[in-house]
Amino acid sequence: MAERTGDVVVFEESSRSNEAFFESLIEQYSGDIALLANRLLGWPGEVEDITQDVFLAAFIGFKKFRHDCDIKSWLFTITINKCRTFRYKQLFHRRKIIKILDAESHPAADNKMLDDETFHKVRQAIKALPAKYREAVVLRYLQELEIEEVSRILGISVNTLHVRLSRARERLKNELKDIIS
Repeated sequence: MAERTGDVVVFEESSRSNEAFFESLIEQYSGDIALLANRLLGWPGEVEDITQDVFLAAFIGFKKFRHDCDIKSWLFTITINKCRTFRYKQLFHRRKIIKILDAESHPAADNKMLDDETFHKVRQAIKALPAKYREAVVLRYLQELEIEEVSRILGISVNTLHVRLSRARERLKNELKDIIS
């Protein structure tokens, strides 16, 4: 069989011992997965849960892996999906809480939820980007992945990725103009 990457060989050898294989996967990639999840979500407290969810999904979905990308890209794709799901759930819960509290009569409660999650200005600016821009920026510039790999992970064309990165850079320039000048 023609070898595409070292990961394919690891996958084939691992079919004999899934437990040992997934232990090695966790050891090798958990740091990258945690870093990506932290950068995408901006909520360090949730990173461990997301990382565990990613590896659980990888373990469950192992038989469906098609070998059309390397393991790291596959795990990053799962991470992106888990982070998206987490953000949707957070948004749903936040909207529900705001409705319950009635933002007009309890503005301090809403502000406190937001104030508890303050970060460095640049981190805040990245976090404030719409998800589709934040994902592109994190994968390309913070994770330093190639354009083709980022487009494959996000499931978009290279041209669409370039547009998202350009728009994200413009937003970041505007948001951080006091730092840049």
